[in-house]
Amino acid sequence: MKIKLSEYKIIILCGGRGKRLGKITKKIPKPLVKVGGLSIIEHKLNFYKKQGFKNFAFCIGYKSHLLKKFLKKKCKKAIFFEEGVNVGILKRIFLARKIINKPTIISYGDTLAKINFKDLLVKHNKSKAVLSIVVAPIRHPFGLVSWNSKKKATKFEEKPILSHFIGYAIIESKIFDYLDNKIIGLENGKGMVKAIQTLIPKRLVNVYKFDGLQLTVNSPNELKEARTKIGKYFTFDEIL
Repeated sequence: MKIKLSEYKIIILCGGRGKRLGKITKKIPKPLVKVGGLSIIEHKLNFYKKQGFKNFAFCIGYKSHLLKKFLKKKCKKAIFFEEGVNVGILKRIFLARKIINKPTIISYGDTLAKINFKDLLVKHNKSKAVLSIVVAPIRHPFGLVSWNSKKKATKFEEKPILSHFIGYAIIESKIFDYLDNKIIGLENGKGMVKAIQTLIPKRLVNVYKFDGLQLTVNSPNELKEARTKIGKYFTFDEIL
């Protein structure tokens, strides 16, 4: 099956407060924070457009007027879903479900990753899953110990390499057939976590392994690291 990215949509989640960035997000929403010479959202959009995407939807909330004003200049056909500040991630996606008429990419607004989206879509379609999540390796900073009911150690792993969800997914509209309103309405990221946990026993979650460089901007330290990697005169695409 030939994949034309121009026919697919990306829903970008950018409605949260970004509290962990402290003073930085008191005046502007996190997606507008500069990394290098461009904002986080600009880096994302430039990379997506370069791959061939044309259809973008934004789930906005915190300081939505600033995001709308900025994004209308960057995306002529931008679609906005404004649900307020205190809506959970899964509920934001649910409220945008009317545009999910084929596999749709979900992207967290604070994460940059040079993913091959054609490959991701091909593997998702082959999986027959209603959800594909992108995972990357991460080394745990400590030794992990397991033990039995008698407090006898059964396993010790020194700084093991684990897999973590990096804020990219592909979703099918029928995913909500398997989730009740209680799960959909959970706060923050709890709904997304519960949805994945609910769908796993049904064999409806596909995993896509990604081992390229990816940046997440959640805290001042992560912002500093991202700015160091991208620098003042480089784009996200150029450093990868």
